[in-house]
Amino acid sequence: TDIYRTNNFHLSSIGCALVLKKDLEYWGIDELLMEPCCALKYYPEIEICVNEKEGDLKVKAREKEKAEEENFGDTTVGRIRSWLWNVLEYPWTSRLAQFMAFFSLGMVVVSTLTFIISTMDEFQEETATEEFLPFIIIIEYVDTFVIVFFTMEYSLRFMCAPRKWNFVKNPMNLVDVFAIIPFYLAIFLHQLEDIQIIGKAGKIVRLIRVMRILRIFKLVRHFAGLQSLFFTLKQAYKELGLLMLLVAVAILTFSSLVYFAEKESYTEPHNSTDPAPVSSWTFVESFWWGLMTITTVGYDLSPSTYMGKLVGGLCALSGIFILTLPIPIVVNSFASYYKNRLWRNEVATKKRERALAQSAELKAMQKFNMFKQMAAAPMPRAANNLTIPRTVIKNAGARATANMH
Repeated sequence: TDIYRTNNFHLSSIGCALVLKKDLEYWGIDELLMEPCCALKYYPEIEICVNEKEGDLKVKAREKEKAEEENFGDTTVGRIRSWLWNVLEYPWTSRLAQFMAFFSLGMVVVSTLTFIISTMDEFQEETATEEFLPFIIIIEYVDTFVIVFFTMEYSLRFMCAPRKWNFVKNPMNLVDVFAIIPFYLAIFLHQLEDIQIIGKAGKIVRLIRVMRILRIFKLVRHFAGLQSLFFTLKQAYKELGLLMLLVAVAILTFSSLVYFAEKESYTEPHNSTDPAPVSSWTFVESFWWGLMTITTVGYDLSPSTYMGKLVGGLCALSGIFILTLPIPIVVNSFASYYKNRLWRNEVATKKRERALAQSAELKAMQKFNMFKQMAAAPMPRAANNLTIPRTVIKNAGARATANMH
């Protein structure tokens, strides 16, 4: 900076904004003296750095807390629980864990496909012909196998969980429960219907079958992008709340206007026996029209009067501006969090690879030291009659050293 020479506070380059802030505090320079051209770069960088630092501290605190929770002990049962927990929760810990993650993902896809196929008329018991009955049985067997797998997976994870209550209230685990329950609830209702405790439960069972679509939310566990999306929606609740408020106010305003504009329009009777003509618009229909118009969707209702069309045009134009304003905030938040998550995952992967390499190097060093000690130890007299010379042990140590590289 050249503040002492020109009395103007400019920055040649920002670098790390937090380091620059500490330097300014050290030299006693007020950052408010900064010229606007540099302040526009300095203050946003400060906010980004502070947010990143706070986020990093939160992540480290969560990792420390998780490491303390997942201390299963050195007993045999504890080691088995730790191994199962890593296989079911952390795909990067072993090849078996990766296989389990891919297999679980495949089961979610298969379950979704069977649900879609079962909604076709050809594969429903009420309307299916005899040639499709074997396929219906196959779909039921596949669906049963998928549910049994999900049930066993959830049960094992629950038994191995270090803290049961934290496991139960985890949102991802709640999704797993809601994906499993409809299957067993449908079986239970069928049993009640068979023993005539309740009447026909067909509609309830069909509703429960529709709830099977909740299984697709299990995909969130396997994709960082979906997790980032839900986190973004959670973090941007203020902006989303503002959006909902603006949309609600606009819908109420334009719905009222179009209701009174279309109040004089009538539906003409088709013949003399029809009732007298009545207004074709109710306020509920106006509200529905306002929602469809302000979201620029359009549906079955449209105004017929000139005043109603004018209100409809203004409603559509205002909807474009209302929905556009908060969207960049949500998009930028999602992009920032997603990039940050990818970066953290990459750093964590490199740290795990380095830890594995150091562990392998340490084992090789221990093996080398063991062979070195064996080679340096004095051979007993009976060793003269052995067929394996001392040089073989030295060569084994040399090979262990070569494996380290």
